[in-house]
Amino acid sequence: MKKLLYTSMLSCLALFSYGQNTNISGVVNSYTIVTAISGSTISVGSSAGYSVGDQVLVIQMQGAAINETNTSNFGDITSIGDAGNYEFATVCSVPNATQIEVNSLQRTYTVAGNVQVVSVPIYDDATVTDTLTADP
Repeated sequence: MKKLLYTSMLSCLALFSYGQNTNISGVVNSYTIVTAISGSTISVGSSAGYSVGDQVLVIQMQGAAINETNTSNFGDITSIGDAGNYEFATVCSVPNATQIEVNSLQRTYTVAGNVQVVSVPIYDDATVTDTLTADP
């Protein structure tokens, strides 16, 4: 009897929590600059706001080389480098205020190319209650 009661309570709780709606507005994600990457450890400007289990986007914003000569080839891309590399990862731990550890990264990144970690909130059921914005 206890087992049946316990199972019923868990089922009701699961249904209740699954049906919860999240109201969202304003800034719903955060980002931080990457200062170093060593394996699955990412050194960042600040790990504040990141928690175990969070989904993040690791993305390199710059790093391509262009032809800068005063010729008709000016502006041609001579090397893409790691510019544009990105992947989603899951935060496995937050060891301190300037590091996060993620599941294994598959791509390479050149930190000098302005690499960022961006939080990617995941909602089961969300209602946008006002304008969604981004930090500058």
